[in-house]
Amino acid sequence: MARTRRSSVGIVDLARELGVSTATVSRALNGSSAVRPDVAERVRAHATERGYLANRLASALSANTSRAFVGFVIPYVDTPAYSAVAAECARLLSAGGTQMILTITENDPDRELQQVRELVASRIAGLVISPSTFVLPETRRLLASIPSVELHRSADLGGPGVFADDATAMTEAIAHLAGLGHTEIAYVGTPRALSNGATRLRGVREGMTRADLDPDALHVRLVEPTRSNGRAAAAELLRGPATALLGGGGSLSVGVAEAAHASGRRIPDDLSLVVYGDPAWFTLSDPPLTIVEADYAELARRAAGLLLDELETPGEAGPVLVPACLRIAGSTSAPRDAAAPPRAGARHPDTGPEQDTHREGER
Repeated sequence: MARTRRSSVGIVDLARELGVSTATVSRALNGSSAVRPDVAERVRAHATERGYLANRLASALSANTSRAFVGFVIPYVDTPAYSAVAAECARLLSAGGTQMILTITENDPDRELQQVRELVASRIAGLVISPSTFVLPETRRLLASIPSVELHRSADLGGPGVFADDATAMTEAIAHLAGLGHTEIAYVGTPRALSNGATRLRGVREGMTRADLDPDALHVRLVEPTRSNGRAAAAELLRGPATALLGGGGSLSVGVAEAAHASGRRIPDDLSLVVYGDPAWFTLSDPPLTIVEADYAELARRAAGLLLDELETPGEAGPVLVPACLRIAGSTSAPRDAAAPPRAGARHPDTGPEQDTHREGER
């Protein structure tokens, strides 16, 4: 009896090998009473021996639904903000019998549209999405046609969403630095076109105000959230008078920390450093870094729960705000002087005004 490769065995192969019709095989595998018990048992036994796996997605499509599948659309996968939440969402959904299809947009609105279009065409039940910076009108139309939940970022899609309370945590971070005596504070964040970029900047400025510091005196660079962009922006700011540096994004903060260490300033004696991100990484620094930490497990739990709720009762849920917190470690202390002098030969850029810039680079 001819054998096909184990990984490509389908109903047609089973029917040919058993000498029965494909309809008989399909009915037997689906438990239909129209097949004699002895034939059904022979089909099932042969399917098991041949390593046949039913194509659940194809079966769902043939029934014009696929409630067993949902999409998970994110811009990046190599940051804890997305990788940790994606892994936990997949685990939580799988426990309830729902499988998650992951797609990565690289923050490209055209690629995002293509992926959302393909997911909707596959008749997924719904999706969780962390939208790109600029969502295309066609993408919005498609997302309006299925239950969807926004995660981390909002593009005002009109449905529910799960977000970290970054504004409050960033305000606390500035209050911590100001309480130590820092007045020359630099901030590297993501563009205001990103909802979480605008939220974090609002929290930083609010912290300055509450500390009786002029928000317009904040040294700011706003760049696309990549490691290389964070490194370049922080290096530029550190040529100025800042005695404290705050990084406002996951991969961005890795670059910020790299620039701080490469600057030659001792942490925290010459420079206090606070970063946004994953404690599993930043506690490995010497000294361990003070961090703004989002609860990724809770974000995942809420996102998965909201999506399942949307599948049952669409349109009833609203936005959910998950607390973020400041964890103080060894990278912050009182400034040695009122303003740390720049290194010899360094130029003084105009670091006061907020600047939205874009630099290409690796994540």
